[in-house]
Amino acid sequence: MKICDLQSGAGRVKRATRMLKEKWENTKEHWNDQTSCEFEEKYLRPLFPEVTMALTSVYRLNELLEQAERDCEDRGGE
Repeated sequence: MKICDLQSGAGRVKRATRMLKEKWENTKEHWNDQTSCEFEEKYLRPLFPEVTMALTSVYRLNELLEQAERDCEDRGGE
């Protein structure tokens, strides 16, 4: 019995972050002034490491939940 699915949501966040990076690189080809640099510094550069840390935590939580689920199934057979 699957309690919850964190992998699907994490995968969507990972794909969206990758897409954002790609779109931003394309945008910088056309918008490359002081304002774009400030936007990147203020919003994007801090965002990517935070998303990476959050995804790492989600994957770890998923591992723990799967282990707890296996432990509960093992005890159910006793």
